[in-house]
Amino acid sequence: MASPAKRITLSEPEVAGAYELVERRADGSLLLRPERERLSDVLRDTEGQVFRDEEFAAHLERVAASDDDLPVEPGA
Repeated sequence: MASPAKRITLSEPEVAGAYELVERRADGSLLLRPERERLSDVLRDTEGQVFRDEEFAAHLERVAASDDDLPVEPGA
């Protein structure tokens, strides 16, 4: 049975976010892969927010990069 992936959270401004540990190298360095954000979290985080031009473009990129975890509505 495979063990669950290790998760790491970084708080440095340039790299802040959640990551999955992909590989622990012999020299002690770690290879990390950014964890994809869930669409429901993006929507909850930005609900009711008004975006300016650049902010709206960044929001669309964030939505496009997220994992769709919303329930499918019947008949949709």
